[in-house]
Amino acid sequence: MPAKPAWFLELPRILEEVQALPCPVLDRSAFERLFRVRRRQAIQLMHRFGGYQIGKTFLIDRRQLLAELERATATPDYAFEVRRKERLADSLEKLERHRAAAQVKIAIPALSSPGCPFPADVQLAPGRLTVEFATPEDLFSKLFLLAQKMAEDFEGIWHRITPPTA
Repeated sequence: MPAKPAWFLELPRILEEVQALPCPVLDRSAFERLFRVRRRQAIQLMHRFGGYQIGKTFLIDRRQLLAELERATATPDYAFEVRRKERLADSLEKLERHRAAAQVKIAIPALSSPGCPFPADVQLAPGRLTVEFATPEDLFSKLFLLAQKMAEDFEGIWHRITPPTA
């Protein structure tokens, strides 16, 4: 599928501006400003949307242009492009969040020998986990240590956090 022109996703803005215009027809220069295109492309688009030439002047009826623009926004191509742009924006946002998270440096404490207790600022009890920390990096470091301890002694921690049965 060929790339869509830059103005294609600007259709809502263009529609709004055309609706606000008081004049019954638009000339090529007004069309260039609305669509943010150059002379040749403006003429091609005006022909595509039903424009006409009087002498050396290209004109297009405002109502006809509105109808054509509304028809264009109702096409599957337009809906596809809007969704594609939204997906791209979401992907870029996720990438930016991941990049920011990757910049965080977490001090990874050396694993203590098996069976050693948690540090004093990490409390684990049935139904409760308490972690005291000074910075986000300190929190992430302690949670990483907790994950390491869980991997090291899963059964022991399981018993430690399981409430006693009556």
